Parts: sequence; structure tokens; C-alpha cells
Amino acid sequence: MEITPWMLIGFLLAACSVTANDSLQTLGSYLTSNKKCTPKAVQMVFLCSITTVVLMLGWLINSGDPSWGRLESFPQPEYLTWAYIIPPVALLILTTWGAPVSTSFLVLSAFVPEQVSTLLERSVSGYLLALCLGLATWGIGLWLLDCLLEQRNHPDSDVNKLWYFLQWCSTGFLWSLWMVQDLANIFIFLPRSIGFVPMLLCIMVLCAGLCALVSIGGGPIQGVLRSKTNTSDLRAATVIDLMFGICLLYEARLSTFPLSTTWVFLGLLGGREIALVLRQQSSSNEGSDHAIGPLGKILSDDIWKAGVGLFVSLMIALGIQPLITLTAN
Repeated sequence: MEITPWMLIGFLLAACSVTANDSLQTLGSYLTSNKKCTPKAVQMVFLCSITTVVLMLGWLINSGDPSWGRLESFPQPEYLTWAYIIPPVALLILTTWGAPVSTSFLVLSAFVPEQVSTLLERSVSGYLLALCLGLATWGIGLWLLDCLLEQRNHPDSDVNKLWYFLQWCSTGFLWSLWMVQDLANIFIFLPRSIGFVPMLLCIMVLCAGLCALVSIGGGPIQGVLRSKTNTSDLRAATVIDLMFGICLLYEARLSTFPLSTTWVFLGLLGGREIALVLRQQSSSNEGSDHAIGPLGKILSDDIWKAGVGLFVSLMIALGIQPLITLTAN
């Protein structure tokens, strides 16, 4: 299929908006914890190398389809018009506001609105899985490790080299699995099979976006992560990335149908935050009122922004097809 100008514009906007919005999930803790200890050029090389390997591997395995087979239920429209550009533009606006938007709902649903219910079902199951994993990890199963994460004798103390190495490994693991899940949100604008030269150009575009993301430190949506307890600590960031990656690995093995990785991430952070506050309450003599207030505000802010993002996403996505029909007539 011939690549049209609207395909290119849609791909470029999607690459920019999806990566910027989902930087909170995948690279937020990495960028925050490495802000003062790792040169940005080194971070760029690290992330671009992983991106190149994952994209080329998916392209080779799936016969020219870099989305890792996650667009089987989302066929290429016969005519891709200007109306399909609305979702990534809206995503850029919501990202600037700092809303953790589900890019899957906003972008994929615009192409095949009939898949909204399946997307919602998969995303809710991912959220609940991550919530339970967050509660178990920081509240029950790894409480000794959690005590270790909270021990910071001095903010400028040397970081243990082992944790430094593990954090980079967990980031590479998570970033790879995120791309397997969410590349569909970007490549849905292009033909389902592309040649080698177009694939190289796509890699260059995505790597350029990553370099820009690293240079600005993550963007406005990074504030959602900074509001959580101790996420800038290198050891805390390691465990967050590892648990998130495990959730995505499980969901990837469970089904090739896309889901909202944003909901999975919010579920993990929500479970973690609840577990930390409950443990703090159990070991404190100050009572529960001092902890429940801040916790309720943090969680409600996340749910509010995610809810607004979901509502706007569905309204835009469900309105695209009628708009296309109207303009065609």
C-alpha cells in the first residue's frame, strides 16, 4: 500500500504524542533517578539502542510489521483522511495538561470503535492485576526490601553499584515490553507491512523523539510520578520498573490484543502507595487521619485526570467515524 501524506503526518504526531505521554509509565522513574548521576548523552544512547533492537526484531519476526502483531484486529482503513489526525493532536494537548491518557483508547478506538469494549476489558484486568501486585510487593511479599528502599541516610550518598546496574536492567526490560505493547498506537497510521528503508526512517524518528524527551527530563506529565512516595530513589525506581515490566510481560503472553499500559501503571503505583501508607499507619502512633488525607488526594487526582482523559478519548474516538462519513458525503 502506498504511503500517503496523511499517513506520514499521523505517524509523526502519534510518535511524538504517544512517547511523550507514556514517558511517565516507562521512563519516568529512570529519568528522575538518573537526573544527577548519568549524562543525558549516555541515557540517549542506551534508550535508542534498545529501541532499534526491539523495532527491528519485531519487523523481522512479523514479516515487515513492527507492531508485533497487535494490529490484527485493527485493519488499515481504505482511505486515511485528515480526521484520523485528531486523536494524536488531542493527545498532545492532554499531555501538555499533564493527564495520564490511555493512548490505546484515544488512538486505536478511532480506527475501529467496535473494539472499545474489548480494550476496556483488557485494560481493567491489567489495572486490577497491577494494583494487586503493587499491594503484594510493597505490603506483604517484599516488606524487607521495602524497608531497605526507605533507608536513605543522606540525599547525596553514593548509590550502590549493584542497584545502579539493576535499575538500568529493569528499565531496559520495561522499555522493551512497553514497545511490544504500545507500538501499535504509533504504527497504526502506516501500512501493516513496510519495507526496510521506511523502517529505518521510522527508527530515526522515534530515536529523535526519545533524545528530545531525555533532554527536557520527561515533560509535564512527569509530575504524576514525582507526587508518589520516594520514586526518585534509585532502588525504588528499580522495583517499580521491574514490577511494571512483569505485568506487561504477563499481559503480552496472555493475549496479543492491545491494552492501556497507562491504566496498568496507575494500578501499580496506586497499590504501592496504599501499601506504603498502610504500613506507615501501622508503625505510627499519630493515627490514620494524617496519612489518609494526602493519600486520598494523590489517588483522587490520578483518577480524576485519567477519567477525564478516558472520557475525552472515547468521545473523540467514537466521533471519528461519523465525521469521516459526513465529510465523505
